[in-house]
Amino acid sequence: MKIINSHYIPLPEPRWLIMTPKGSIYEQLGTLTVVEDVATKKGNYGIKTHSHPVVIFADEMNTEEDGDKVNIMTTLTIADGKVLDDVLLKDCTRLCPSKHRIMTFMQFNTLVVKLVTKLDEDIDLDTLIEDMKFCAIEFIFYEQDIHELDLTTMNYNNKVYIISDGVGSPQFIMPVYAYKDKQGVHIDYSEIFFEFVNQARAYLKINRNFHFHFNTSSKEWEPLVERLNNELNDYLERKEE
Repeated sequence: MKIINSHYIPLPEPRWLIMTPKGSIYEQLGTLTVVEDVATKKGNYGIKTHSHPVVIFADEMNTEEDGDKVNIMTTLTIADGKVLDDVLLKDCTRLCPSKHRIMTFMQFNTLVVKLVTKLDEDIDLDTLIEDMKFCAIEFIFYEQDIHELDLTTMNYNNKVYIISDGVGSPQFIMPVYAYKDKQGVHIDYSEIFFEFVNQARAYLKINRNFHFHFNTSSKEWEPLVERLNNELNDYLERKEE
């Protein structure tokens, strides 16, 4: 395989924070596009194009207070960026503009669903939220403390996920097939329950007053819903005022 050409396209302001498939957060400075020649199935030659993000770490910023506002300034220039040569741009996820670091509940819920279905496994919500807070991303969720959530299932790429549905509420999602026995028949409700605990604990980093109440129209999830409503909040440590 031979590189025919490559070119760099710098991005104008506002630049975006992006997340790689492995969960690392960067500010994207631009895009490096590489054109290569490749052999085709018929023995001829064609071309293949792939693009990589050119980035700096999202926490390599200076902050400047201006009254109630915090201005975030990039301290590095495009020349100081690095190419993520092992990451394709199409596999990265946009989070928010670098200088307007706000994530609404809808944006965050969409991100969580995208990550779980893309990685094909549970994600560590606690680490994700901590990393985003470390990068000065502010979470904007509805102000209510008690969230009514309906549990249902979602089929994606022929795989089933259990997912919550609630207006303005944090998103709970996990792959059902990961909690079935080797025959794919019996569900381990206990393991699913404790994954709900882990995800709920992570959401307390956004608002420590969150309380969750679950409902379902599916008999399959009634045992889980009953245990969640009876026990979940007892597992959540909340610091006193």
